[in-house]
Amino acid sequence: MDQVTVITPVGCIGNRGVDKDALIRAIDKTQPHVLAMDAGSMDCGPWYLGAGKAHSPTLDILWDLEHVLCQAVPRGIPVVIGSAGGSGARAHVDTTVEMIQKVAREKSLHFRLAVIYSDVPKEYLLSRAENGTVAGTHSLDDGSALRVEAVKESNVIVGLMGVEPIIDALEDGADVVLCGRASDSAVIAAYPVWKGFDRGLSYHMGDIMECGESAAEELRPTLRALAHNRIPIIGRMEKDCFYLWPAVDTLACTPDSCLMHSFYERTDIRASKVPGGVLDKGDARYTQHDAITTRISGSRFVDEPYSILLEGTKPVGHRYVFIFGVRTPRMIEQLDEILSDVEEIADKRFEAHGAFNIHWHRFGKDAVLQGSEMAANVAPREVGVVADVVAETADLAHDVACDLQTRIAFWRYPGRYTTAGNVAMTLSPASLDGGPVYEFSIYHPIQTDDYREVFRRQIIEV
Repeated sequence: MDQVTVITPVGCIGNRGVDKDALIRAIDKTQPHVLAMDAGSMDCGPWYLGAGKAHSPTLDILWDLEHVLCQAVPRGIPVVIGSAGGSGARAHVDTTVEMIQKVAREKSLHFRLAVIYSDVPKEYLLSRAENGTVAGTHSLDDGSALRVEAVKESNVIVGLMGVEPIIDALEDGADVVLCGRASDSAVIAAYPVWKGFDRGLSYHMGDIMECGESAAEELRPTLRALAHNRIPIIGRMEKDCFYLWPAVDTLACTPDSCLMHSFYERTDIRASKVPGGVLDKGDARYTQHDAITTRISGSRFVDEPYSILLEGTKPVGHRYVFIFGVRTPRMIEQLDEILSDVEEIADKRFEAHGAFNIHWHRFGKDAVLQGSEMAANVAPREVGVVADVVAETADLAHDVACDLQTRIAFWRYPGRYTTAGNVAMTLSPASLDGGPVYEFSIYHPIQTDDYREVFRRQIIEV
């Protein structure tokens, strides 16, 4: 093959939805070899992985699946989807499989579905334990090895797959490949690598395309007028370069827009670690090819010992939240002291009943930038406070939250104007059940000689 054409219909399955007309035009015009797209992210925090829930609306996920499958399957175009359901754990993958089957039934589609699970068994990690840690691992935060205790505490552990498991599925004749947690760029790079194209160029193309039209700039206002406003991005891979352009001519992939996407979620804009090596973009060249197309060359792949990034969560308690507004100048002046005082009382009042933490988010007063706020000395006219209470149990979180809200409402601060009702409670009931709370417990690459030890595949005739 002299070239491979990949279409990424959406930057994330279920995130606002693909513009179906743009997708159809792109497929008809370019006759792509594959549709490849991501469906998840860890940007939204650990709760979604720990709880097994999607971070996109179900109706939007179904919209994207329907339009992608209905355009690809009848044409015989393979489909690759990564990080199914948002976080790519078994619960997310299985829910997505059910959605795919629903679409297939309703639209009379028939195809061979490869499902690749990325859940990492605790037994696999514990079998590599040495002196209380897992051999061949290191934290991306501080370099320390993965602790056995962290493995045992975790309720979900997934590994980020590269192109290899996806290529195996395509090699075995899958029409649709649904992946658990996967490197965003690998989902798009897999087909070109399978067909023998340069691994560095393929990963770089995926590195830019994975967020869809986010790698393009608007020439004329377009996206705000669309209810489903994810615009497909087309990538054409050749032997020594690749080309990127959007599916509508009111957007453009420019050298700046493509290069700027390298700043997104990166600690190093010149290099990206993936299973089996590093994508080196240090010598990449970005050239405007035509009004909406950019040509990219010069990126390369540097082989390293094969490793898989592990992501894990653990349950840490239950959350209750309440929200209130403060508009009285005298109370705003003393707000930090008031919140500190009521928190101290809560510690004394409830410490015998279990562990809990209280987090105050003062919107209108350093809530976002906190200590980095440039205008920290400017007195706000009003402050909205989100009180976040996380405790060992739901009952304890509820009681602490309710106790705090009444103390604040009746707090006798110097110079107050009223005898009660210091603040405006936003909702009734004032305290809202936020459900179980999870935090990240594992963020460690693990070296392995065989990725098949981690990623397991199932074939379903849909």
